[in-house]
Amino acid sequence: MDQDVYLYTLPQWFIFAGCFASIYGWVEQKKVFRMLGPVVFFLLGLFSLYPILTGSFSSYTYLDPGEVIREEMGEEILEELPFMARIMPAYMAFLISGLLAIPAFILEWKALKGRQLMIILSALAGLFGFFIIVGALRSV
Repeated sequence: MDQDVYLYTLPQWFIFAGCFASIYGWVEQKKVFRMLGPVVFFLLGLFSLYPILTGSFSSYTYLDPGEVIREEMGEEILEELPFMARIMPAYMAFLISGLLAIPAFILEWKALKGRQLMIILSALAGLFGFFIIVGALRSV
């Protein structure tokens, strides 16, 4: 199996696990599950940070510096983005979801106002990234 497959399949498990834990915790009034949801979204943010920092989305894998200097990029590159470039915004959304999960966890832990809003925002950011990946997969 290609390593890039994990870049678009593994995040969906994080997203659905985080949403399921949060919703189950709210419905059944179980604080452990309500706290588990933000933890899963935080782990999604950490997971998304790794490919961003290791250069999985870098343009140097598609163009060498000589092509850029000589302006040999060609129209086919400008017309059709590589798949990895299409899913880069999803990973930024996952990173934002992980960052929003930190205050969501703290607010849930201390049972303060705004905890539901923060977990909803974190889940929506994760779902936004998920639908970016789905759109990229459909266009391939």
